[in-house]
Amino acid sequence: MPSKFQLDKAAWQWAETTDPDNVTFDHVRTAYRLNLKPCPLGSCKRNCKGNPLCLNAIGERVWFGKIDDDDWHQIEDPNYERRDDDMFVGLKNLGATCYVNTFLQLWFHNPVIRNALYKFREPDEHVTRDVTAEWSPSSIGGHLQALFALLSLSERRYLDPKDFITHLGLDAGQQQDAQEFSNLFLTLLEDALSRQRDACVRNVIQNQFRGEYAYVTTCNRCGTKSERPSTFYELDLSIKGHKTLDESLKDFLQEEKLEGDNQYMCSSCNSKQNASRKIHLKYLPPVLNLQLLRFVFDKKTGMKKKLNSFIQFPEQIDMTKYLTVNNCAGDSATAEGVDGNSVTYNLTAVLIHRGPTAYSGHYIAHIRDINSKNWFKFNDEEIEKMKGSKLQLGTEDDPEETGAKQKGRCPKGYHSSRNAYMLVYTLNEENPCSTDSKVEAQQLLPAHVLDYVIKDNETFENWVSELMLIRDQNIESGKEKQEEIKETYQKLAFDKLEVNEGEWISLKWLNSWLTDPAKSEPIDNKPSLCKHDKLSPAAAMKLKFVNLNGSESLCNRYEGGQRLIGGDSLCMLCVQQQCHVIRTKIRMMEDDKFFGSMTKPNVISGPSYWVGKASFRSWKKMVLEQLGENDEDKRDSTDVEPSVENGLKEKESSSAKEEGQKEKENTVTTEEALSKEEESFKFNEDILCEAHDRLDPDMTCRKLVPVEVWRRLKEYFANCPEFAKDDPVCGQCNDAMRNEQQTKEYLRKLAQEQKNALNDLLNDRKRPITLKKPIEVFILNKAFLEELRRFIKEPLKYKPIQNIGNSILICEHEGYLYPQSQGQLELYVNDNFVYTWSSEWDKISQMFNVDYEISIISYEDDDKNLGIVTLPQVCDECVVSRLNQEENARFDYDEAVIFVRKIPKQLQKSAGSSSLNPNDENSKDYDPDFNQHGSKKRGSTSDPLEEPPEKISKNENGTRKSQRHRKVRGEKEVKVKSTQTLKDFKLQLMKLFSVPPFDQTLLLNGHSLCDDTATLGGLRIAPGSIIMLQADEPAEDLLVLQDMIQVSSGPESGFKGTGLLGNSERIS
Repeated sequence: MPSKFQLDKAAWQWAETTDPDNVTFDHVRTAYRLNLKPCPLGSCKRNCKGNPLCLNAIGERVWFGKIDDDDWHQIEDPNYERRDDDMFVGLKNLGATCYVNTFLQLWFHNPVIRNALYKFREPDEHVTRDVTAEWSPSSIGGHLQALFALLSLSERRYLDPKDFITHLGLDAGQQQDAQEFSNLFLTLLEDALSRQRDACVRNVIQNQFRGEYAYVTTCNRCGTKSERPSTFYELDLSIKGHKTLDESLKDFLQEEKLEGDNQYMCSSCNSKQNASRKIHLKYLPPVLNLQLLRFVFDKKTGMKKKLNSFIQFPEQIDMTKYLTVNNCAGDSATAEGVDGNSVTYNLTAVLIHRGPTAYSGHYIAHIRDINSKNWFKFNDEEIEKMKGSKLQLGTEDDPEETGAKQKGRCPKGYHSSRNAYMLVYTLNEENPCSTDSKVEAQQLLPAHVLDYVIKDNETFENWVSELMLIRDQNIESGKEKQEEIKETYQKLAFDKLEVNEGEWISLKWLNSWLTDPAKSEPIDNKPSLCKHDKLSPAAAMKLKFVNLNGSESLCNRYEGGQRLIGGDSLCMLCVQQQCHVIRTKIRMMEDDKFFGSMTKPNVISGPSYWVGKASFRSWKKMVLEQLGENDEDKRDSTDVEPSVENGLKEKESSSAKEEGQKEKENTVTTEEALSKEEESFKFNEDILCEAHDRLDPDMTCRKLVPVEVWRRLKEYFANCPEFAKDDPVCGQCNDAMRNEQQTKEYLRKLAQEQKNALNDLLNDRKRPITLKKPIEVFILNKAFLEELRRFIKEPLKYKPIQNIGNSILICEHEGYLYPQSQGQLELYVNDNFVYTWSSEWDKISQMFNVDYEISIISYEDDDKNLGIVTLPQVCDECVVSRLNQEENARFDYDEAVIFVRKIPKQLQKSAGSSSLNPNDENSKDYDPDFNQHGSKKRGSTSDPLEEPPEKISKNENGTRKSQRHRKVRGEKEVKVKSTQTLKDFKLQLMKLFSVPPFDQTLLLNGHSLCDDTATLGGLRIAPGSIIMLQADEPAEDLLVLQDMIQVSSGPESGFKGTGLLGNSERIS
């Protein structure tokens, strides 16, 4: 098949030799490419863009290939939600309930607790139940029993604990303190089980978790010992400053000195005495819960803080050395009961908190199965069996945490973690009994709970069956759809072309139909119609000519508007018009060459005519517009999306790209050459004057062309304006143009005169700056100077200046508002005015009208003392009022910029308030970039030629300095408003410098900014101020700072209002 470019050329090649009136139907067929042969299906790797009879590579290949069954549906295999035979059941995280899930899994995997809950019976269980009614738990024991039953017998991969969470009244979206939840829930459960008849159920919490210790206090004077016994369900161990569990246990049992204000009241001495107090462990439970105090209260911030230090703990621990003599663990683990052996506990669970702070993160649990001895990681819905039989905490740390200490090497039999917050040790038994939770559940659970589980499993199975049925139906339907599309597509192709048995359908629509038939829109041919309601030849290549056998089924299914069937859809008139355009273009090319040769310089002789330059540049475009033709429309008529082959767009051939690029470049060049005016007039109308439609006297808009050129142009534009070389121009416009030229010349001359007269003033050179010798200087409104500069630079754009308004420098009492400071000899600098020499003022007075003449005179009296006089005199009252207004305006701003410099750590200790003033030279010494050009100051001079005054200001001590801000290393720009508070400003700085607000000390000119509620304007912070930032301590991790912003400043409510504190009637 020839290239698209060749096919495009062949489709209209006949038009070069055929008159439009002699166009036949064969010519029309050729123009619509229906003279080409149909491409057999599967014969082309790419779609033939220039052949409307090629239906290859338009997206059909995917339907003729093998389609995976999963492509016909979006339903995941529901069996993925089925519990594996050798795995436990997970618990769904309802938002922030991961801390609850970890404890539920921990208690479920305690066989004693689990069996006790299986044996739990509701108080009203003896009442006869309605067998038709569905049972649902109503108490805390019932909910936990139902949950444990499902964890044991459910077919689901994970359970939804929504009913349990709702019963407790917990907010599923709020993360709570895990240790507090454990304590409150066990207290609640212990109370709920206390009314059970079975002693094993009634006392299970105490028997499993409760231990005993005593506070033993010894008087240092008399040696009397007093003992106060107490029970515990867990030991709270501090990890701050400790590296191992042994250190934390020793710290817990460490002797405390009671001295000074904390003396002990000895009953024997009958007075306060120095004493020592120590905790004696008396009895350890079978399950020893060790709470690592990883979350501590920070008094400085008033919030909880997480300690991310590593703690090392053993897989097996001998608690003998921590017990007092003759006191051991367990109901039977007395000193005699273990025959003098050590009291050994095995690690059976590690609870983990991932996250840098106490207010965010995620809870997971590592639990050892008592039967298989394997470790499992419980992460809400996901449960992972650890490889081997050893605990693996290698992946428990959050990979996004930064700045943490490196994990040290652990001895064999030990583990180390910076995220573990609770360790569970279980008393080592020589021959522990293996338990099967499923068998125990079947034997111990009441019948209605077993029915509850069975119904839940039935619901799950029905859900699986329903989804599988839908999947199978979708697959079957999809395969039928595949066969239907294949059949329809094959019917679209021609074996042998018959024009009257075909129909035009959009290629884009065919692409979309083969991509996703379900999303196909109705077939719309309206964009491809010509003005005669037939198929436009220019749009023909955006469509494909298909067999009616296939298109009928498509139109019946997807419907649409007007159909383009057979030869009646081809437009003879449009083809004739295009033929005329092609022939006209050929003639235009010949004429264009002729025009080029005839309009060369020194070629024109004899009669000639005026042609507008813009018209002559665009005459070809105007011809095409007359023909109803537009370059934009005549670009590649097959401007459609590249063919789609199995979802991939086909790349254009190199030849087509080159042709398209050439046409695009030509079009862009033409468009750039035409102005908006050129697009809005007809040929040669650009040489007419706007007011009278006569020959414009402006010769820059027209040119002369020979009579031969003009005659050819007239053939294209018969009714265009015609002016011979000697035709007169518009007299009225000619006079107006002459006057305009004179005015322009006057303005240019005026601007040049004013520039020459005031050159130094305009260029800010040789300005008066001091009154150290007798002199008179005049004051000029600076706004006038800016206007004068604009006029001199562009005198034809701006109006000439006539008046000078110095009244803004004068008060209502006609007194001067900007006086010199007392005793100050250097001229006062202000943005509202400039100083001029007497010679300059004389010229200004002559050239402009001045409303007020203002001058400052320095003179010597008889004693050679220098004096200063201002004319008019200064109005002291109004000067004070002006200064107050300006001062207040300085501190009223919106979106102003101030600069903040952070003080390096090495300078914080030695930096006093005076050394932190950014205006002092010494305060900049810490930055090597500040003094990179040296600190040498420019010596004073009596020469009045210095920097422009608006670039110079004065310090409080009168020293002149540049107003340009020099940025130093470590400095940041901050956009602020005068109405924002200092607290809001500190929050901005926290994001820039990673220093929390409570660690920020801010200094302005050496003075500390302390009032967080005050506004920046109230603290007299002006735009451009330099604030020094001192960090009191190293900044926290950025994630920690973000949590500090998000945490409410109000008091934490904890579990207030939940069932854990007895505030729900449903809790029992």
